[in-house]
Amino acid sequence: MKIGEFAKKNNITQDTIRHYIDLGLLVAEKQGSQYRFTEEDSGDLEEIVKLKQLDFSLTEIQEILCFYRLEGEKSNDFRSFYLSQLERKKEQVRLEQLKFQEIDGHLKKRIHELKMDKASIHRKIGFPISSTPLLQCPECKSALDINGGTIERNMLMEAEFQCECGYISYIEDGIYVDKAAVGKKKKIPPKQDFLEAASPKYINFLYNGTSTLIDYIQNHGSQSGYIMELDNCVGRFLMQYIEFLPKSCTYILICHDKERISNMKNNIELQQEHSNIIFFCCELDRLPFAPASIDIIVDHWMSKTYAKTADRDLMDIVSPFLKQEGLLVGAYPHLGPYCKDYLHVPLKLRDLFNWDKMLCKLQQLNFTELDVSELGPITEDNPYIDIQGKEQYLTLYVGKKKVNFDMFCSGVQQGVKLKHNRIS
Repeated sequence: MKIGEFAKKNNITQDTIRHYIDLGLLVAEKQGSQYRFTEEDSGDLEEIVKLKQLDFSLTEIQEILCFYRLEGEKSNDFRSFYLSQLERKKEQVRLEQLKFQEIDGHLKKRIHELKMDKASIHRKIGFPISSTPLLQCPECKSALDINGGTIERNMLMEAEFQCECGYISYIEDGIYVDKAAVGKKKKIPPKQDFLEAASPKYINFLYNGTSTLIDYIQNHGSQSGYIMELDNCVGRFLMQYIEFLPKSCTYILICHDKERISNMKNNIELQQEHSNIIFFCCELDRLPFAPASIDIIVDHWMSKTYAKTADRDLMDIVSPFLKQEGLLVGAYPHLGPYCKDYLHVPLKLRDLFNWDKMLCKLQQLNFTELDVSELGPITEDNPYIDIQGKEQYLTLYVGKKKVNFDMFCSGVQQGVKLKHNRIS
């Protein structure tokens, strides 16, 4: 019979048959350019299938069939050889069973630990009373009044803030919430979708950038008081940095989406020991901070993300919050001066991903460069990034803010009036 008929009869593909012939597992007669198969070949194929079911590799099957064809099925030498192969395979299976039993035990233990963590009663993180001087009305720049509140271990868990101008915010489950931000959501792709679309090379590109920023903080400002993270994916930088975060530092996380900031808070409460973290649900153009109150601002790709939809530059908004001599630590993606096909990149993207423009802005805001490095180029075809199929670079920057002393002293005096606290 021809190869097509033989394949159909034995429920196997023609490519597999040719592969078996190339390996010498099947010895078919060839007439001209056509293979001819007999019932004996069907018997060989049946034996191959049986041996595969016993977990023999094709190389091992080849060795068994060669010995069979050399000595014959009934010979003592073949039977002895075949028996030794079966016993060896049985021992391999036994060892594999022990291995998988051990893996199964480790999996059960890890699953149990994670479920216990999720089910356990975890410590709660609230708004530190000691950090209330940080706050200021984002609309009129006045001090905020606290009306009522629930305090646990020197942290506000529930409270309401008011300003004479009409601004209202509150603390709910330890999260500072700007009433104007509630209900607002912006579409952000799930992390799993991003990971599936991103190449390992691009993930390492992001990771190396984050590691460099951590080194900058370690080298230039590890003893700072307040560190504020600006990241489109809230807490992404913190999850890499938290093991280096000094206990004396207070870390500020900001997100416009209350559900996302709440999920991040819950995750930190379950998994991390560091509790000096303040959670804000508000828009970036309504940050309730007093001027010159932050020691370090971490701009983790956020300036680029913010610029896509906003009329103002993010640095114009946040730089007044930095203390004199405060640090800006940032990651800035850009096309770079040598990007291939630069002219084919849309003008809006060229303007958005322009490091020279960003550097000029930082110089205008009186930042003095302390350290800078560049990663790339890298090309990534990923629907979740702006520069697809084009070379992009990443500049890692740390700068110190130099502020005119007279202007610094004329800033709005910070403070919060504590009118009434109810201790529970």
